[in-house]
Amino acid sequence: MNPEINPARTRRNPRRADAMEWNPEQRGALRDREPGAMEAFFEAFFDPLYQYVWRMVGHVQQAEDLTQDVFMQIHRALDRYDPARALKPWVYTIATNRVRDHWRSRAAHQGSREEALEDDSGRDRFGDDRPGPARELDGKEMGSAVRAAVESLPESLRTTFVLRFHEGLGFAEIAELVDRNEAAVRKRYSRAMEELRRSLAHLDPTGAGFVLGEEA
Repeated sequence: MNPEINPARTRRNPRRADAMEWNPEQRGALRDREPGAMEAFFEAFFDPLYQYVWRMVGHVQQAEDLTQDVFMQIHRALDRYDPARALKPWVYTIATNRVRDHWRSRAAHQGSREEALEDDSGRDRFGDDRPGPARELDGKEMGSAVRAAVESLPESLRTTFVLRFHEGLGFAEIAELVDRNEAAVRKRYSRAMEELRRSLAHLDPTGAGFVLGEEA
């Protein structure tokens, strides 16, 4: 491993979202691998990317391994990066593709996967373990319920939801990332919110708005 590439070293403090908004000069320095540029990149991007991958796969060790893979892929791809292009969508495209490869590999080993990559059915896949309406949940249980609801989404809806709701990407950025038009991305996000509110209705009769907010 390149001595500058040590993602574990950078997982220290949460980073503000604007730390990932690099100007053209910074992006050019990164592409050219100028001294300090790679370190600054990992400092700014490791925690957000790890959180994104973890939300997508739902497993700590897998998220750590995949995040390190993502950074290795980014390092190898820098020669092909155009500094005129925004850095954040480019980075998240690589991360999303790595997560998709992970799902494809897991599906190949497990046989048919209910959550197929192109499945947009939005079926409810909670089974019989969902808490009943009368059960009160503490914060930890509620967090688990929300994570389970997100993980139950089809891949295309989950990716759109996580990129928008958690990562704060704009619809135009997500459209570029997933190679769809902006209208299609907005529709996917709306469907994801509808599915999550339906899945989490047992937590809040008003539609789980207190969990997900009211953005559409």
